Amino acid sequence: MEKLKIGGLKQSLELCQFDLRGLDSSEEIASKVSKLLLAQKINMEFLTFYSQRNNYHQLTFCISQDKFSATSEILKKEGLLPDWEINSREQVGIITIFPHQSAIMILGLIMSSWAAHSIPIYGIATSLSAISFVTDYQLADKATKVIQDLFQMPEDHAPIKPEIRYHQSDIVKED
Repeated sequence: MEKLKIGGLKQSLELCQFDLRGLDSSEEIASKVSKLLLAQKINMEFLTFYSQRNNYHQLTFCISQDKFSATSEILKKEGLLPDWEINSREQVGIITIFPHQSAIMILGLIMSSWAAHSIPIYGIATSLSAISFVTDYQLADKATKVIQDLFQMPEDHAPIKPEIRYHQSDIVKED
């Protein structure tokens, strides 16, 4: 059987995940949390939010694992997110696949294959060109291997793992 073609595959560095759930609009909370993290030069590498049927909203984001403690402290400040439930998970990674015109079929294949290999999925985000899965960082190589066994990668594929990490700096370059 011929493998489905995909346009590419990327694996993140080690991250941590925060899930916030409450009654306020997730857009308002996303803006508030983004500004607080920006003030501490903490980059979000994954962000999703949605409304649930019971009028609750959920905001999920991932940041670098080394910013877990600082972010936990920011989110737990008294009065910052009143009545919001905050859950976190350390040591996650994001696997992003570029599905080359078969997104729904590919999504189902990955979900069932990862379930068969006991690889958890903590979050999924889609766009026109990519599907991103949040899973255990310790299982990221295994998850990537399962995808590589299922799909045909381009011959000129870029490296799967990032070679550098970007950080915000206090240095301002003057012209």
